[in-house]
Amino acid sequence: MQVGKRDLFTVAVLCIVFLSIAMWNVGMTRVPLTTWQATGDESFYIDLGRNASVETVYFLVKGGCGAVEVYTGSPEDWSDSGAIGLQGYYSWNNVSIDRDTQYLRFDFQQASVEIVEIAVLGKGNHKLAISGITALGPADQNLHRLIDEQGLVEVPPTYASETYFDEIYYVSSAESYLKLQQPYEWTHPPLGKLVIASGIELFGYNPFGWRIMGVLFATLMIALIYLVGKELFGTWIGAFAPAFLLTFDFMHFTMGRIATVDTFVVLFSLGSQLFFLIYIQDLRKNGWKVSTLPLLLAVFFFALSFSTKWLALFGFAGQLAILLALRLKDAVKLNEGCLSIKVKGLYARPFFLLALFLGLAIFVYFTTYIPDMLAGSTLTDIFKLQEYMFTYHSELEATQPFASPWWTWPLILKPVWLFTSYLPADLVSTIVLIGNPAVWWVGFVFVILAFGEAMEIRDFPCIYITVLFFVQWLPYVFISRPTFLYHFYTNVPFLCLAVGYFLNRYWSKKWGKAAALAYFSVVVVLFLLFYPAISGMPTPVSRIASLRLLES
Repeated sequence: MQVGKRDLFTVAVLCIVFLSIAMWNVGMTRVPLTTWQATGDESFYIDLGRNASVETVYFLVKGGCGAVEVYTGSPEDWSDSGAIGLQGYYSWNNVSIDRDTQYLRFDFQQASVEIVEIAVLGKGNHKLAISGITALGPADQNLHRLIDEQGLVEVPPTYASETYFDEIYYVSSAESYLKLQQPYEWTHPPLGKLVIASGIELFGYNPFGWRIMGVLFATLMIALIYLVGKELFGTWIGAFAPAFLLTFDFMHFTMGRIATVDTFVVLFSLGSQLFFLIYIQDLRKNGWKVSTLPLLLAVFFFALSFSTKWLALFGFAGQLAILLALRLKDAVKLNEGCLSIKVKGLYARPFFLLALFLGLAIFVYFTTYIPDMLAGSTLTDIFKLQEYMFTYHSELEATQPFASPWWTWPLILKPVWLFTSYLPADLVSTIVLIGNPAVWWVGFVFVILAFGEAMEIRDFPCIYITVLFFVQWLPYVFISRPTFLYHFYTNVPFLCLAVGYFLNRYWSKKWGKAAALAYFSVVVVLFLLFYPAISGMPTPVSRIASLRLLES
């Protein structure tokens, strides 16, 4: 694979474009941090300084749970105005009040909840100033922490100032690792949570800090798929097309901006694919005595992806299947009448080295548990945890409203609604996880066509794309636990590569260039059209509703 100035320029432009869009308003950099802990029965009231029309009271909950009764009136005469159960991890909870009052009283019953800040909103969702806070009962010197960072409160709150969806698990675990505590989320290996923790360590405990690593990894993914396309097809358009499509895919954009670990899995998997391709292409040209360094790097990146989520195993199994198929093809040619020589040929280089490389992968995997051991886990605990993880995923039967079966994913029949916040002026901030139809639907058709090409003419790029696509998708046929659209994320690069294969084939024709340019334009137009629904940008409710493609 030769990478020239044109390639470097193309990658730089695509990465800068994506990074610029993805970084925009990904999360606030300054948020309330000081907390107050409610334990048991606690009561206090706040003074707004004047009589005001109170619409809503917001509680920024850091952890725990508890119920609180809210009263309006005065210290001499309180009137019950509502109740709310508080829960979540760095997330806003709210209770509607809709009364005129100068004072608000809060009674906690048997609570064990940590609260960062209280915000009071009046008519039009305008934040009301709080002039004081007073304990009812023993003096609490930390009570002022509930109102000491009012200038940092976003009103009304959106995703930019709180966790949403599965961030509650991963961000809390990342914070635990930084404090050398046992993580809350244990159902996946540690590496992804450690990557999020590195972002918090570098950029602070805030939404920007816990999401920035996802943005950077998603950006690097564009460069990696460009190199994969270059290695697979050997042309500029064969590299540019999949990288361009990934740049403007909805799922790639949305998953890169949320503090979960799936983007890290896909990046590490793509790194493994790249080095595996380099090894296989060299092997096909020069035989089995080529350097195994790329194969070692492929296994190393697989170890990183597997240390993030176990589902990376599917793609690696596809790589091994391709490698074994090539070995079988050559082994049957060895001294056709001698079975022992055929068997020796099957297990010769590089398979004995591959066993050593897999030992390295196991070492890398358990190395990622060092922070757990620093937090008090023993090696025995770590080994037992692997069994618990397997049992959890194999026996999980919880009902999830946004779960979807495997066969619906390439058709985008059931997106996942990650976040919704209704704002003044009939606006909504919403984030929906969905694929770009121009990438997914067209890509899936081309995967099927590529499968036909693989069967008919044994074309290696088609074989590679379809093998990796199906081994990362079809295992979900046998998985009974709830599955979601984001489980298809590892296959999105192969949708892009399938399109790249056919664009590369017909690019030399005048009509091929015209069709490709028209197609690229449609991809970008759809990205711009759906941007409000996948980014959380405040948008009229009617505009979001108009983007529904299907009733589901």
